[in-house]
Amino acid sequence: MRYIKKFLSLLLHLIKYLLILAVAIIILLAIFLSNVYSDFKNVAGSSVSGKYNLELAVSAAKTEDWGLALEHAEVAREDFNDALDSIKSSRKNPLIKNENFLRTQVNDVEYLVKTAEVLARSLENSLPIVMEVDEILGDDRSFSSLSEGEKSKFIKVVYESEPELNGLKANLDLALLNLNKIHRIGVLLPIYNQISEFKEQLIEATALIEKVSPLSGLLPVLSGYPETSRFLIILQNNDELRPSGGFIGLYGLLEIRNGEIIHLKTHDSYHLDMPSVGKWKKEPPTPIKRYMGVENWYLRDANWYPDWPSSARNILDIYKGENEAIGKSASEFTAVIAINPDFIADLIGMVGDISAQGDSYNPDNFQELLQYNVEVAYKEQDIASWDRKNVVNDLIVELKKRFFTLPTKDWPQVFDIINENILAKNIQVYFPKEDQQELLNGLGVGGEMKQTQGDYLMIVDANLAAFKSDAVMEKKASYSLEKGKDLVANLKLNYRHNGGFDWRTTRYRSYTRIYVPLGSELVSINGLNKEKLDFDVSDDKELNKTVFGFFWTIEPGRYKEVFLKYRLPEKIKTALNIGSYYELYWQKQSGNDTYIDVDLNLSRKNNLYWQGELRSDKFFRIDLQSN
Repeated sequence: MRYIKKFLSLLLHLIKYLLILAVAIIILLAIFLSNVYSDFKNVAGSSVSGKYNLELAVSAAKTEDWGLALEHAEVAREDFNDALDSIKSSRKNPLIKNENFLRTQVNDVEYLVKTAEVLARSLENSLPIVMEVDEILGDDRSFSSLSEGEKSKFIKVVYESEPELNGLKANLDLALLNLNKIHRIGVLLPIYNQISEFKEQLIEATALIEKVSPLSGLLPVLSGYPETSRFLIILQNNDELRPSGGFIGLYGLLEIRNGEIIHLKTHDSYHLDMPSVGKWKKEPPTPIKRYMGVENWYLRDANWYPDWPSSARNILDIYKGENEAIGKSASEFTAVIAINPDFIADLIGMVGDISAQGDSYNPDNFQELLQYNVEVAYKEQDIASWDRKNVVNDLIVELKKRFFTLPTKDWPQVFDIINENILAKNIQVYFPKEDQQELLNGLGVGGEMKQTQGDYLMIVDANLAAFKSDAVMEKKASYSLEKGKDLVANLKLNYRHNGGFDWRTTRYRSYTRIYVPLGSELVSINGLNKEKLDFDVSDDKELNKTVFGFFWTIEPGRYKEVFLKYRLPEKIKTALNIGSYYELYWQKQSGNDTYIDVDLNLSRKNNLYWQGELRSDKFFRIDLQSN
């Protein structure tokens, strides 16, 4: 509902620019009055009528009188179609037919009227969806107040809106195409700046539809409609960083039917791993085996790949294998969802502090307090080690209660929190079904390693037996280029340990991998000293990346710098020499907070400098022919 109303708000905002039609028609009439008076009198009359009816539709929509808004939107569309018919008729005039300049002016006005018709039609198509949703969710009802039938109806309405949303996307694309055809120099010159602003608003509306459309296609499976959906929830602790986000200390089992949560409970990962010891066998990756002394691969270490779909598939395989090894059946899951603590902290920040087992959790203390309670305090509270993480279920029960009683007016804030955490990769989702995963990737929540034609960089840390030391690590990364006979990249990592030796932190121990374009060649590496023996170069052809990997340690109160110099593939240098731009895609590791410094100095005129915290994937581009 939030996305639908936001789109409607954008649409209403766009419609105000239709006032430019009146100006355009008056100017055009002054030119053609003596030759095609009748036709352009009709164009003016129909356009003014269309503008008037759209204004009435907008006014009615603002007061949520959807029926009246729909009525005026339909009339406005008919008015603009009448104007287009008159423009078509005017083309028979010999002067317009034979004079290129005049014909161009008529074309420009036609593009503008076509845009107005598209907007009127878009509003007309949007309103029925809004009316149906408003009928269910009106009066700021909370989701928990809806009956199962109402929830089912709401999901059905949004799901069935997908064709309409796709149609709206096509309409807006058409409107943008029409506007891009308008000449800057011509009859519409006095209002060209308004047209440019209008195009920017149209692009924003199109982007919103692109986001909503796949969501409407996934809504049924996400909400258990018409069949129950089952999700494996992976709770990752990024204070103990792992490649796809953090150590898997907990997993949850979630079942949803018709938007109603019918089962949700978390479990300590060790409750699955420990009983399977000696019964389940799977060779772990070499770094896990070497630096943690682990001979078998368990669920807690299953997210070894920074590419979330790869980790999710491995999680499913190990989860199923361990359950079968201890004589339990494993459900088939609709999806695997990874969640980092920052997302939960943001939710608590919205609904207010939550009390559980005598403690009050807020956004600032949530992660550290929870760690203290499950690592240390449970002993003082005489809680069995096996039950030490039950507090998480108490927190979830209260969170669920508060969110399902939120009025609909607060839903936009919830969706904003979700969107921000998707960008930060605190939420990642994997669907085993390929068609569903493709829709998911369109929402930016798939967590897949990106495939690029240009330069690429991803730094991936894996905390191996360093407790929760990532909480006190200050990480910086600098990247620059040398352009000569070869295109050489310089990467510097500067990690500082701001903690000590206690229950939470110890010396930092990370197996770090640097993902770069496939075919890159190492020139030199400095700063690892004796750890250089553990340096490894490999090609991951499935992910289309070359990988530099090494294990290093940093003592509390100390810092360490590592310098890598590597030659980028010839194809990137060739594209740089013959092309018109250079591109770098720097991908963020889920759960990792790194301050980056990018200095791309390709020539005296073509350079780019940027520094800041890598809160989401960052794309850099230099247009080499712009100067």
